[in-house]
Amino acid sequence: MKYPLVGLSIAFCLGIIIASCIKIAFLVFYLLAFLFLTLSIIYIKQNLKFHIFALGALFFLGSAVLSNAKILPVCHIANFTPNKGERVYLMGIVDSDPAYEGRCSSFVLKAERLKREDIWQAVCGTVLVRDFNKREIFYGERVFLEGTLYRPFSFSKGFNYRDYLKHQGVYSIVSVKKGRAFEIVNSGSGNRIKSFSFRAKHGMRNIITSNLSPLSAGVVNAIILGDRQSLSARLRDDLVKSGTVHIIAISGLNLWIVAYIIMTLLKITRIHIKLQYAITIVLLFIYCILTGSNIPVVRATIMALIFLFGYLIGRESNIYNSLALAALAILAFNPWQIFEVSFQLSFLSIIAIVWLSPKFSSLFPETFQKKTWARFVILTFSTSMAAWIGLLPIIAYYFKIISPITVIANMIIVPYMTLITAASFALICIGILAPILAPSFAASCELFVLTLFKINSLLIKIPGAYFKIGKLSFGDLLFYYILLVIIFGFNRGEKERA
Repeated sequence: MKYPLVGLSIAFCLGIIIASCIKIAFLVFYLLAFLFLTLSIIYIKQNLKFHIFALGALFFLGSAVLSNAKILPVCHIANFTPNKGERVYLMGIVDSDPAYEGRCSSFVLKAERLKREDIWQAVCGTVLVRDFNKREIFYGERVFLEGTLYRPFSFSKGFNYRDYLKHQGVYSIVSVKKGRAFEIVNSGSGNRIKSFSFRAKHGMRNIITSNLSPLSAGVVNAIILGDRQSLSARLRDDLVKSGTVHIIAISGLNLWIVAYIIMTLLKITRIHIKLQYAITIVLLFIYCILTGSNIPVVRATIMALIFLFGYLIGRESNIYNSLALAALAILAFNPWQIFEVSFQLSFLSIIAIVWLSPKFSSLFPETFQKKTWARFVILTFSTSMAAWIGLLPIIAYYFKIISPITVIANMIIVPYMTLITAASFALICIGILAPILAPSFAASCELFVLTLFKINSLLIKIPGAYFKIGKLSFGDLLFYYILLVIIFGFNRGEKERA
């Protein structure tokens, strides 16, 4: 098979989806996966049978993984959480970087002990804590608190908050009102790499917020650190209308700029090229943790690591296989992510760009493509058009909006984003090495950010730039993508490289 991991990944995903629709015991899926794996080994020399049984093994393995994720230990805190609120005492370890927004701060707590009805008992699992005192809390601290324990609310229309938290492994919420008991027992109980990453993140955030206006700081924090708490709803809405909301999320573009900056700095040291790649791999892994390990950055990090590791061992990697491996890694760790819009948008966008952009580029005459500026225009147009066509039904399904202006907006804004990202990292580096010079670099960041949103504002004012639509069904999405495959097909002869 040309793309062996692609077939295995698709089978794994289908297994997860089927397991979410039917109720079959985990052991059944596990035994079927083991059976098909055994048969694939037996028929390893018979090409057709081997592939059929290997795909079957991955299908049932995906089903087993999701079935296993549904099973919670007896001591899991979800089993002690009432539908209605109940006052409890809880002890556990802060397992995330606390977020501060609105009237409260929030963080994920790895529960250890729970006291309800005057009885202490050992528990496990994670719980979302909302502290209305907005105390300064740090990752890895063990805390004792008093609060109201309840299940997340499930909304019948639109966004289902309960399912969203469940997909993150959180089944319970504790609300700590003002005046309730809250004590830091000790610190340093978390993972050292995560602790270092979050400390670095706080230092970078302090440099950004102390040198930029609240508006620009909010944008730069979102682009560089993945913190979007301080972004206004209006600003986010304008980006949705132009189809460029992805610029305020850590994505492959941001990560490759970071990798380029790291490699450029390492070249100055004149150390061996393979050591440069090895250091870059470690730093990208830390950056992934630092930015919150959301799906787009995890996907981009895995693909970047595959590319860099391939160079270290002297092998090139295929981009479709790299995508498939990234999907398998994410879903093996958390199969619920396949139902999250961030996962779907992240992978579909790359698939659409890799698959469709060469087809759009080929529409232009070769004589036109010989000019450097023309190649750049063709590349940005082809990439933007491919992403828009590939994501159009998904965005319409979730956000109920279609933005024809997206193609032009991304042709302008995505290349421009490189300037903002580079300027932001320059500000951070100068803020660390020579703080007295930071205001000069901050001025350029301010100018770039304000210009960006002026451009976006002008684009969405163009007649027909966007329009709202009604609700789409899953059948509509399926029909669209089948039609897309029929129209464009797959070029079996092309060789994509990661």
